[in-house]
Amino acid sequence: MTNKDCRFISLAVASVALPPGREGTLPAATQLAAIAMLIAERDTSGAWDFTLEHRAVAAGDGEDRLLAWAVTVMPEDGIVLGWQLAERIVPPLLEAATAGDPEIGRAFLQRLTRLVTAPSVDLAARHGGVGAPPLEAIAATQDIELQPVSAAEIQTAWSFGDRRLLRRHVAAEAAAVWRLWLAEANGAAPDASAAFDAWRGR
Repeated sequence: MTNKDCRFISLAVASVALPPGREGTLPAATQLAAIAMLIAERDTSGAWDFTLEHRAVAAGDGEDRLLAWAVTVMPEDGIVLGWQLAERIVPPLLEAATAGDPEIGRAFLQRLTRLVTAPSVDLAARHGGVGAPPLEAIAATQDIELQPVSAAEIQTAWSFGDRRLLRRHVAAEAAAVWRLWLAEANGAAPDASAAFDAWRGR
């Protein structure tokens, strides 16, 4: 990692559930609509650096465009943080990667597999896992504000091309996951918290 001592990738996605075709020719599917990555890096001197990457697509854009972008910005290594990684985040990414252009899908899967098979942290695990309350409810217990966005709102934004809402939603979730992880570290990450607050306040 060159001069980086450690790296964390807080990952969030938005997806749309598509019903099966009326004639039974198309199965139910999930359409990937947005991805956000909050990348937190600490160098060997202890200084923190943050980057927030996020992008969204609308109906008709195709998921390949989103995956090709993700390959260019997703780090090759680091500790992944997320809320319900196995249930909410990884499945739509895998489905998108296997549904479109094979080369784009292969490149994305290689990067994603390398990341999620390394140490990763599902913050929902300590709150009930698949049965955990919504992220915004748990975040609120740590005074972290996260505006809830319903599945219907995500689908409407995707359908009508409101990429701004989708980007804002996943960016806010990625930031909330990072802040919740810091808050639940029981005071073990004060430098990271202060650095993040300073970065957000710029």
